[in-house]
Amino acid sequence: MIEVKDFKTHGYNVTDEQAGMLNEHYHNPKNRWALKEYNARGIGRNPSNYGQFDLFLLINDQGSIEDVGYEFNGCPTISFVASIYTEEMKGTLLEEALKTAQVSLEEMAAQDNCEECTQMILLAFLGAYENYQNRKNNIDEEYGLKMIDNNPSFANQTCG
Repeated sequence: MIEVKDFKTHGYNVTDEQAGMLNEHYHNPKNRWALKEYNARGIGRNPSNYGQFDLFLLINDQGSIEDVGYEFNGCPTISFVASIYTEEMKGTLLEEALKTAQVSLEEMAAQDNCEECTQMILLAFLGAYENYQNRKNNIDEEYGLKMIDNNPSFANQTCG
């Protein structure tokens, strides 16, 4: 169990309640499975370390994220961060989740030490968003793929 003092030692000012929530997600990640029924799928990939994050969304007719699941290949940080992110995403409107993801990516771009694991999760959401929009417009594709741009030869793309 990670205690409040441990967070504070690393520069994070958290309450006992927040530490409890963080520990819960760390030891018992939520939504860590591929959805069998989904209508949006996005993949965030880091070509420099072969990390990959697959995000599955079920969006209802009102435009709310009804269910969410994920699979990943990479460091354990991905599961912990994705657990929190996907829990917060459930029940929100897709357009609100898009704005949040875009703002988060912009904030990360302004930092010198952004966390690539978190960036993969956010890029997977953007891929899923585009995949959902394409499916609504009768464009047949399996998923939307977004790459971390560590190498100019890798471009963000949609795969079919």
